[in-house]
Amino acid sequence: MTQQHTTVRRFDFHCHIDLYPDPAAMIAACERSAIVTLAVTTTPNAWPQNRKWTGGNLYVHPAIGLHPEVVGERYDELPLLEAGIRDSRLIGEVGLDGSQQHRKSWKRQIEVFGRVLAEAERLGGRVVSIHSRRAARDVLNSIEEHTTRAHVLPILHWFSGSIADARKAAELGCYFSVNARSLDHETGTALIRSLPDDRLLTETDGPFTSIGDRATTPCDVVTTVERLAAVRSITVQEMAQLVAANAQRVFAFAGLNLEVDTPA
Repeated sequence: MTQQHTTVRRFDFHCHIDLYPDPAAMIAACERSAIVTLAVTTTPNAWPQNRKWTGGNLYVHPAIGLHPEVVGERYDELPLLEAGIRDSRLIGEVGLDGSQQHRKSWKRQIEVFGRVLAEAERLGGRVVSIHSRRAARDVLNSIEEHTTRAHVLPILHWFSGSIADARKAAELGCYFSVNARSLDHETGTALIRSLPDDRLLTETDGPFTSIGDRATTPCDVVTTVERLAAVRSITVQEMAQLVAANAQRVFAFAGLNLEVDTPA
């Protein structure tokens, strides 16, 4: 297990660092602001450059993925994805998207997601950031079919299933990464109130979310922690410590032992 000691202000468990205009500058900003960030990848072809950008950085950790929205046109990259999973304990963005515009690729989405989970299960010690829009139950069925809690740790990114789905996900060992958009409506707020304390993580999904007229950046998880604290009726410091403890468990599962100081 790799051991690293660093001061961490907050955590962003789902961000597309490579899709900002200047990824190197965004990585430097994460380091400067002490935001530990899981940098997900949309296609396996982008993985080598992402590894190069983030190589050795204490704050930004790359994950290899194949986004379900592009599985239809990027299906031939599946062997690259499976090979990459052997080199990376962090996987994402992967999953299923049941939106109408992506239904044509549904069978291939199911195949790709199942093969990703099966390979992660075979190798063990894999953390997987998962897309589940309009597909929560199918995602949970795949997790249950292909993985065990001892080998794979799933994180449901921007989860929008039902409270019953969330309860089932927690039983399967899933964590939940929450962004500020989830807190903008009562349905999302009610869902987040129902989540177990020990499964909550924060994310931005930048640059696909925004604040005003600008794209969110990992630094914006500072505000997300404040809003989560208000929703769950605890102090900001308590919320920050809760997320930090959860984050340490997640990274430890993948063999990265972060000894974290979390200033208020």
